[in-house]
Amino acid sequence: MQRNGSSEHAQFDTTLHKSSASDKKEDRNTNVNDSEPSANNNIQKLEEVESTEAQDLLSLPQTTWKSWPKDLDFPCDEAEINWKDNAVQRSPADTGLLFVREMKTGSSTVSGILLRLAHTKGELIRSDKGPCRIRIDHASALELQYGKRDKKRSFLMSLLRDPTNRAISHYFHFFVSKNKENPTDYNFQHVFLNQPRIHNYYTKDLTTEPIDLDKGDHSKIISNILSEYDFLAITERMDESLVVFKMLLGLDFEDILYISTRSNGSFTPGNNRKNNSPCIYIVPSFLTDGMKKFFASDKWQKDLMSADNLLYKAAVRSLDNTIDALGRGEVERQVKMFQKALDYANTRCAKQTVSCCNAKGEYIHNTTCYLWDIGCDHNCLREISLVEETDTLDS
Repeated sequence: MQRNGSSEHAQFDTTLHKSSASDKKEDRNTNVNDSEPSANNNIQKLEEVESTEAQDLLSLPQTTWKSWPKDLDFPCDEAEINWKDNAVQRSPADTGLLFVREMKTGSSTVSGILLRLAHTKGELIRSDKGPCRIRIDHASALELQYGKRDKKRSFLMSLLRDPTNRAISHYFHFFVSKNKENPTDYNFQHVFLNQPRIHNYYTKDLTTEPIDLDKGDHSKIISNILSEYDFLAITERMDESLVVFKMLLGLDFEDILYISTRSNGSFTPGNNRKNNSPCIYIVPSFLTDGMKKFFASDKWQKDLMSADNLLYKAAVRSLDNTIDALGRGEVERQVKMFQKALDYANTRCAKQTVSCCNAKGEYIHNTTCYLWDIGCDHNCLREISLVEETDTLDS
C-alpha cells in the first residue's frame, strides 16, 4: 500500500506528478453505425495485426519447462558452513538451489521462499539436518559459473519483470530514493543513456556463456539462455509462476507461501547490510510525458533493450507452454487454492513478521529474517499446515 510522501520528500519537483491526458481512459462510446466502411477497415487491420503477431509468436524463442525427474533426488547438496556470508553467496556453485536474483523484480520474495525451502528440505533429506546449498544474492550467471553446473544436482531459475517497468523501478529505488536525485527528465534520461549495466540487463545477467549483443544473433542467445535454465518465473504472474514452480518440483503449498512486507511508499535498509544501516523511504515511481516518450522511442526499445524485450516475451511464452503441458485447468484450480492459502497465511503471520525497517522508517535489530532482509516470514510460515484447510482451499 502506498502512502503520501512526507515533508522530507518535498525537495522533488511536484510538477512531475501531474497526470497527462494519455493516462485517462479513452471514450469507448463510439457509434460504429456512423462509419461502417471505417469499421470494416479496422477489422481488416486487426486481422493483419493478429496474423503478424501469430507469425512472431511462432518464431519467438521458447521452451516448455520440465518437471524434475522422478529418478533424481531433490537438489540438496550440503550448504557451506558460512553460507550466509556475502562472499559465499557470490561465489560459484555447481549444485543446489541456484537463483539468479535480478534487481527490482520482486526477487526478495522468491529468495525468501527458496531459503525456507532449502531449510525444510535439508531437515527432511540430509542426515546432518542442515540446509541445502543455495545462491540468492545479486550476481550474474557468468560470475557464478552456472554454465558448469551439474544439471542433475541443481535447479537453476530466475524471475523476470517487464523490462521497462523494472528499469523505472530501478531508477526510483537507487537514484531517487537512495541517492536523493531529483527525477527530472534530464536526470532520468542521463541515467538510462549512460548506465550500460541497465541496457539489456537480463540478457547479460542470465547468460551462462560470454556473448556480444552488438554482433550476436539475439534469438540464438535467448534460445541458449532458455536451454540452460530449469525455470524462469514472471513477476506480473507471481502466484501463477509459484504454482508452476511447485508442480515442477513436486512441492506442497506450504513450501511457496510468502508474506508481502515491502513496497513503494514503505522503507528499505540503506546501502549496506550492516546493523544500523539507515532505513530509506522508497519513493513511489511515476512517469512524466518526457519519460513516456523516451521509453516509447526506438532508442530505448530497439537500441538499448531489444534483447531483454525478446527474452521477457520468450519467458512469458514458455510459462504458458508449461501451463498447457501441466494442464491449464489444473494450474488455474491450484492458483485459486494458493491465493486462498496466501490469505490464510497473511492473516496468521503478517503481524509476526519483523523486517529490518518498520512502517516509521526505524531500523529494527531483532528481526525474524533468515538473512539480511530476506525470509522474514519464515518462523511463522514454517508452523503452518494446510492439511486441515484442504477442503476450504478447494471450495
